[in-house]
Amino acid sequence: MQKQVIFEIAKIREMSFFKTARAALLSVFPFVLIGSFAKVATVALLAPDSFLSGIFGMELSQRFNSLCNGIYAMTGGLSGLLAAHYSAGYTAQFLRQNYKTAATTGFIAYLALCFQQAGQSHGFVFAYRLLGVQGILAGIMFGYVVGKLFLLSGEFWSRVEGREGADQQLPGSFRMLLPLFLALAFAIILNFAGSCLFKNGISQSQEMKAATSSFPSILWLGLLTSVGTWCGLFGPYTSSSFFDEASATKNLNYALAHHGDLTKVPYKLTTYSTYFTYAQLAGWGLLLALMFVSKRRNRWLLCWWCLIPVFFGYDSALNIGTPVLLNPLFLIPYVFVPQLNMVVVSAFYKLGILLPSVYPVWGGTPPVLRALIATNGSFAAFFVSLALVMMDAFIYCFFVKNAERAGELMNRLKGGQVDEK
Repeated sequence: MQKQVIFEIAKIREMSFFKTARAALLSVFPFVLIGSFAKVATVALLAPDSFLSGIFGMELSQRFNSLCNGIYAMTGGLSGLLAAHYSAGYTAQFLRQNYKTAATTGFIAYLALCFQQAGQSHGFVFAYRLLGVQGILAGIMFGYVVGKLFLLSGEFWSRVEGREGADQQLPGSFRMLLPLFLALAFAIILNFAGSCLFKNGISQSQEMKAATSSFPSILWLGLLTSVGTWCGLFGPYTSSSFFDEASATKNLNYALAHHGDLTKVPYKLTTYSTYFTYAQLAGWGLLLALMFVSKRRNRWLLCWWCLIPVFFGYDSALNIGTPVLLNPLFLIPYVFVPQLNMVVVSAFYKLGILLPSVYPVWGGTPPVLRALIATNGSFAAFFVSLALVMMDAFIYCFFVKNAERAGELMNRLKGGQVDEK
């Protein structure tokens, strides 16, 4: 049974889209890793409201802060755009078409897709969600379509590529005009169609976040965020902040008015006290599981490179390098482990074991310290955070082992050493 399931997954992974996605993710990974370090340096060290600045009272140069922001903007902040570039190129390459022209077309057309007018002014901006890590899946899918369009250029290019004569290559260049025009037209149509949908979707999610105080709603929005992140997209809680939630603000006002008494705050179960302070511990669980269970040297190397970003709560590089994104073998733990953390914490809140997380934390605060700081030093919250990390790592260990077994079996299936049945 297990062999049959793995074989079906292997067949899915060998489909052209998933082959393109894997190749594109591997190409984007170095940029995301560098961007993760730059983001950690900015948010956790250099910003005035950063974690280390708040702890040690350091005042660091804004010039370095701006430099790190620029590095992130040019690396991780463009990972969705780079995914479109590589996806279009690899798709064309697998179809024996011109890689370079297809990749450049994917790059330019995706910029057209992300183009937005800046309010009532005559300037323009780009949709940062689609350009960055949150737009990786959109970039891969868009680039895949663009690469497929280059089938319209025919087989001419594959016959003349590499020849010296420019006259022989010129007709092939003219044939590239059709897929280039169609790619730009496709991007413009998606831009017009998607702008309205994105605005409505974002406004509705903001209204849901602001209005909801029920735990089932928090779980549901957390589930949507996990699924969206696994797909390389974004969810309702992807860019949320402490002050986006009215109930969290009311809890803070109550605590300040009652000299730090957290036992009788109006809302114990909020997005801040469940998702932000405890659900995001799952990234630590994945890292520990890979370090203790994986026998592959490449994954050990990946874990050590991603250790600092994951410590401060930025696990994008780990998710891409493992890979977790678009990997069905990691879908269940990636989606449901954060939900399990929130359910466990909600039970502790109901039993009175935990104080609710009320106080806002500094930017870049490590996930395992968020509850400690948000409760003004409750060691019970800190020990629960550690226990949840261990629980998450234990759950992930099972899936990491299965993923490695699946990889070995898929390699044997490709070599014909194992019967499909």
